Amino acid sequence: MNGPVRAGDTVRLVARVAALSLHRPRRPDRRWDDFWRGVSQGSLAEPIIWDAAGAGHDETRSHLRAMADLMDTSLPMVDLGCGNGAISRQLTGLFPSVLGVDVSPEAVASARSAHARVPGLSFRSLDATRPAAAAGLAHEIGDANVFVRGVFHVLSRRRQASLAGSVEALLGARGRIYLVETNVPGGALSYLRSLGATGDRIPGPLRQAISALPKPGHFGARQRSRVFPASRWTLVAEGSTFLATVPMEPGGPPGNVPAYWAVLGRRPPGGSARP
Repeated sequence: MNGPVRAGDTVRLVARVAALSLHRPRRPDRRWDDFWRGVSQGSLAEPIIWDAAGAGHDETRSHLRAMADLMDTSLPMVDLGCGNGAISRQLTGLFPSVLGVDVSPEAVASARSAHARVPGLSFRSLDATRPAAAAGLAHEIGDANVFVRGVFHVLSRRRQASLAGSVEALLGARGRIYLVETNVPGGALSYLRSLGATGDRIPGPLRQAISALPKPGHFGARQRSRVFPASRWTLVAEGSTFLATVPMEPGGPPGNVPAYWAVLGRRPPGGSARP
């Protein structure tokens, strides 16, 4: 696009996004429950935009390989923000038990229905941005690993800090967190354009996400160092990766959103996390 055309397209795209965003519930917890209720009842009929990293997908395989090398796989795994449990199920191939946790009871109901009777897999509703709730779970299950995919980047700074506190409680002395988060260069419009949005048309799965879900953000090394400061955490490994999305058009190829991954452990008082 040349300059004037690009500018006009940007104005139209901003207007489309603003109109879609008016439908978004304001309370974060209600937002997620409304979303999953809409999915289960069929009022949100487009594919779930991030729901592409299932069995055999390159993204899932890369996570599992890194986990096998960098985490104590004898510990249970807690999948925070599990949604419908698609990745939770894949984690059962590596860890003795997997607990999928989501703030939305509707998401948990969907996960239980989709993955009933999978050995070692269970789900429960819990707000992991409330450290007291996570502390109770930690007391119940003991030291655990934690997996977080695409959660921190949609939270406020306050809720990011609260979620990190919950993760700290869940890890105990031996667990580690594996996180992978959206980290698109540029602003929100860059993210939308990378998935095919223009001023004239926004693909269905992306249009649904804009109207029903929190605004995506950045979460890279700088944000990680703020949320997981070196005074309390040891960085084990980090790098660039991608988050898989569903095809933006029927029959089209899956999409890839630039992302960041890291593995961290708690830093014991006066020492460092195990290498």
